[in-house]
Amino acid sequence: MRTRTFVPGLAGMVAAAALIAGIVVAGPAASSAASPGERPAQQVVDAQKHETDRVPAIGRRWAAAWMTTDTRDLARLYTRDAVYTDRALNLVFHGREGVVEWETGSHQLVGNLGFEVTGGFRGSDGVVVEGVFTGHIVGAPRPFAVPTVTVLRLRGDLIRSSSDYYNRGEILSDSGLPADWTPTGN
Repeated sequence: MRTRTFVPGLAGMVAAAALIAGIVVAGPAASSAASPGERPAQQVVDAQKHETDRVPAIGRRWAAAWMTTDTRDLARLYTRDAVYTDRALNLVFHGREGVVEWETGSHQLVGNLGFEVTGGFRGSDGVVVEGVFTGHIVGAPRPFAVPTVTVLRLRGDLIRSSSDYYNRGEILSDSGLPADWTPTGN
């Protein structure tokens, strides 16, 4: 696996600008490597903890629901007419049933699936969750760890839409898979 330094807040700043503008874009800034700089390690840890502490509750619940064995935990956070979009794979799922389908398929394809929240913030009708998506694609030689940003649009206390942004090519490269790889049967 490649060594990568995650820059807490960088992807969040990009997403913040996009959220304010009403659009979200993903690009090299969300996954660029950077040197850790001159700051002492404790300051970096404190800054990361501070960023995580600011993640709104719905964002923390969303991330935690991905780690449970009951796919309905994630679906319960969404409205009945919700839309879940994975921008890297160009997949769209509708309603709570679609959320269950997406999470189930994700857990079947990716062993040891994880999501570590590294930051986030709330906007007028949404929440941005920044984190690191980890796992091991079934049959791949190596596990992966890539930065991810998810934009949650809310209706009241429920998620009406979510969009995941990450670099699919980076996942495949980290995993030791070719760039044109697709799961068996697709």
